[in-house]
Amino acid sequence: MAMSDLDPLLRLRQSIAANEAPITTTSLDPVSDPTDNLALATHLQFSNPHYSYPLDTPTRFISSDKPVDLRSIWFAWQKKDVAIPDYIASAQELNEELAGKDGASKVQNLVFVERLDLITWLEGASEDSEYIKGLESDASATRSAQVASGAAGGVSTIPSGGAGARGGRTVDPRLQEIYNGERRMGDRNSVLRGIKPT
Repeated sequence: MAMSDLDPLLRLRQSIAANEAPITTTSLDPVSDPTDNLALATHLQFSNPHYSYPLDTPTRFISSDKPVDLRSIWFAWQKKDVAIPDYIASAQELNEELAGKDGASKVQNLVFVERLDLITWLEGASEDSEYIKGLESDASATRSAQVASGAAGGVSTIPSGGAGARGGRTVDPRLQEIYNGERRMGDRNSVLRGIKPT
């Protein structure tokens, strides 16, 4: 499987686009243990393709310089239509339930801009987000593009057209024919007033 196939954020976005909401479960088995209570749930189960993620899985969504867990992302998506004060109150209530259960889990309260950006990205209204780190495959593609353009690494480029480049070099006859067919450009004054004989 590719890295993007295993990414919980991307999988969540795809399931939302396909109108196939994932199911929260208390174990890996979605049939016998589904639950709507996010405090009791331990996994988020996707139906197509069939895959389950633990709710404490860190995602590529970064808030306060640390990754946000899948439980917080799913909670923010469930509360996408709720006003900010209600969202904050619901997050505090869920955190109290989680503290009573195991004390280790906690829903991270996303600030308004982060929450809006996340919801917009999950809905598919935007293709990128400033809070979502790129996949490893995206990073390697960017690195390859930089090498290909000569911006980083790879073979060093040789500047063409410099003062030392014209001296002893011959120009390809086909290229010279193309250059001869190009329109000659002048400066603004030459174009407006023409060339005066000297």
